[in-house]
Amino acid sequence: MIPIISLIGRSNVGKSSLFNLLTKTNSSLINNKEKTTRDRNYGFFVIKKKNFCIIDTAGIDFFKKKEKKNFLKIESYNQTKFAIKESNFVIFMVDAKEGIQELDFYILKKIRKENKSIILVINKIDKISNKEKIIDFYRFGIKKIYKISVSHKKGLSNLLKEIYISSKKIIKEKEIKTVLSNKLNYLIKIRICFIGKPNVGKSSLINSLVNYNRMITSSIPGTTRDIIKVSLNNKNIEYIFTDTAGIKKKNKRKTILEKVSEKRSINVIKKNNISIVVIDANTEIYDQDLSIINLVIKSKCTFFIVVNKWDLILKSKKNEIKKNINSRLQFIKNIKIIYISALYKTGLKKFIHHINLVYQESLKTFSSSCLTSILNKAIIQHPLPTGVTGKAIRLKYAHLGKKNPLFIIIHGTQTQYVSRTYKKYLMHFFQKELQIPNTPIQLFFKKSINPYIKLIN
Repeated sequence: MIPIISLIGRSNVGKSSLFNLLTKTNSSLINNKEKTTRDRNYGFFVIKKKNFCIIDTAGIDFFKKKEKKNFLKIESYNQTKFAIKESNFVIFMVDAKEGIQELDFYILKKIRKENKSIILVINKIDKISNKEKIIDFYRFGIKKIYKISVSHKKGLSNLLKEIYISSKKIIKEKEIKTVLSNKLNYLIKIRICFIGKPNVGKSSLINSLVNYNRMITSSIPGTTRDIIKVSLNNKNIEYIFTDTAGIKKKNKRKTILEKVSEKRSINVIKKNNISIVVIDANTEIYDQDLSIINLVIKSKCTFFIVVNKWDLILKSKKNEIKKNINSRLQFIKNIKIIYISALYKTGLKKFIHHINLVYQESLKTFSSSCLTSILNKAIIQHPLPTGVTGKAIRLKYAHLGKKNPLFIIIHGTQTQYVSRTYKKYLMHFFQKELQIPNTPIQLFFKKSINPYIKLIN
């Protein structure tokens, strides 16, 4: 069993900064604005060749009577509460600069209800000169106290030692062996990211797939901010789903947080095996949807399209809407469109089946003779035009460069004059002949050099 640690505390005490430092990532958003983190964010780090899981959580706050209906605040709190329950021990983080607060006692009371071992971490010690503020924190009655500065990387070595020692006391060796043996059963890992406009149902879809409320879902656009990863284990396959922030139009991005969230959403596409573009069936396909699809195409990532909220469409209008969607997406050839309802969990079996199919496609290997034969067949069916210099363009043979994404190298003469439209024709021809309609192909044209050219000159 990998030890699980949750980071708990008020907003803006440095939980996300410590999370990013330990995991050596920028998975958690950092901002001076309070309540930046909303969901549970999981990461991993290593101490002495031992793996640890750490959970970044939303800052806990008092609940006022007026805020009982504040959905996001309640859900953020529930996510934090769940993190405390599933962790082996808790890092309770406080701010040395602001000193001890009434809210700190309130949070500590919530942690102690779960009967977890607690490490008190006093952050921002570089910002104080009066040590009396630190002495105040001893009133909590916590034995394990560590003073650090995340921004200056001070005091971290002692904290890491304590984490390592605490884990050895709490986690039994038998449990570790049991879970490790179970982990080995999952031979295949497929990384899938969900991308789309805000409020199309990306988080709801992941919650339905894993069968519990892992992500906060809301009708309020922009609820998801961080890059959140969730695993689903099924039939020796581990599916690693990544939820991303919804991508808005440039003129509708209001805050720095929204801009950073969306930039990360774009970067995460390249780190996954498959991208899922989620579209809302209840609205038309807007230019923003097309822009997101173009973004995925340019990234050369394997992808397909999911139309969510299909339950909201009347039976009499479903065929009409399908025609409209196909018409708007006619510029994409061979890409599968799956209609689902994340709310009612319809179409999810088909969805998982297609993920497996697409992943298998992306791993196929093709011989040079097979690829060259398909190249020649494509040229016979649609001959190459003459280059701009008047010289004939000749494509001689093709071979595989790499897989996932598929990279085919084509050798010939005057290849620099092959037009964009002919390149697209070849790409679609290869997809059809190789029976990999969902896998994008990158073509690289290599110019053959005449070895006797220097002798002629």
